Amino acid sequence: MVKNVTRKINLFQPCLGKEEAAEVTKVFESNWIGKGPKTSQFEENFALHLDSTKEHVLSTTSCTEAIFLTSKIFDFGQNDEIIVPTNSFPSVASSILESGAKIVFCDIDSRSLNVELKHFEHLVTENTKAIFITHYGGYPTDMDDIMSFCSTHNIKVIEDSACAISSRYKGKRCGTFGDMAFWSFDAMKTLTTGDGAMIYFKDENDRTSASEWLYLGLPAKEKSGLDKSADDNSAGWWEFDITKPGRRAVMNDITAAIGLVQLDKVPSFISRRAEIDSLYREKLSTINDLLLPPKPDFDYESSFYFFWVQTEKRDELAKFLLANGVYCTFRYWPLHKVDLFSYDNMPEFSGSEKATATTLNLPIHQSMSNEDVEYICDLIHDFMSR
Repeated sequence: MVKNVTRKINLFQPCLGKEEAAEVTKVFESNWIGKGPKTSQFEENFALHLDSTKEHVLSTTSCTEAIFLTSKIFDFGQNDEIIVPTNSFPSVASSILESGAKIVFCDIDSRSLNVELKHFEHLVTENTKAIFITHYGGYPTDMDDIMSFCSTHNIKVIEDSACAISSRYKGKRCGTFGDMAFWSFDAMKTLTTGDGAMIYFKDENDRTSASEWLYLGLPAKEKSGLDKSADDNSAGWWEFDITKPGRRAVMNDITAAIGLVQLDKVPSFISRRAEIDSLYREKLSTINDLLLPPKPDFDYESSFYFFWVQTEKRDELAKFLLANGVYCTFRYWPLHKVDLFSYDNMPEFSGSEKATATTLNLPIHQSMSNEDVEYICDLIHDFMSR
């Protein structure tokens, strides 16, 4: 029975206010809206958020741009094998395909939807160059065994922390374990700037190479013509040199101004999402045949980006919720089912297949009210009692 067809609860929703608008106005009034002081400050503040330094952090225009950058930084190419959890974001597989390297999909845990060492250690060969690790929904995966194994086998670890803005594993920020990581600021993320991303590099030299690649191939220490002209009055400030092929994918000060305000709000955003997560668990824990997100058995902090339930009646539940004004979905469709990325002799992905058949992501964002959560839970109780 449809209860409220006029109600609409979104899966995600940005939370922006007057503070962001005021900072953007200041950028407008400065007459400089491109990459500038706000961008530099955002990188510095984000580095502090990671308990790191600016020398390890770089901004760019999107998380997809950051993902494609990995193949340049680590020189993926023919004969290289890159291990990818099959529930990764499509850009991951696309970037590997474009590089000429070979995609090697691995399975995931059917309940946490995270990858563990046991899911990929048997796939490693002498050609394995890197692995992408996703912290699904902001819940950290168990990094100790993964890092130890990959260090022993000289495998680069790339952390997809797009959804893990504040997540920690044993006290350390997710994204700062591996050789490279990235966080997304698209319209659906906890911290949003409309679009954009931040990248972490363990090696400062990789950060330097990345900054050159993302800005036309210009040497990292190359000054702008305006800055050169201010140094002295001699002609030639318009001259430049390029040391490598590059593109232009740099953040601007409008985006960064929004990001600076949003970053300050992240603790309150995460606190509210944690409250919603707890309310879901309280209201749904008594339902038979409905599984909730498992809590890791190690010390962790989550960003609570996803909340999901698992049931054999997933498709019917999704349709029922949608008919009652609740948008829900499944993230992410497994890449081994995408023809473009499939290859011969793929193994079975039993964990992924189980998760794909039963998992439903429910709305969770800091703009939700307790009434919204209770409404959704009442609907689920209604449906599951039939």
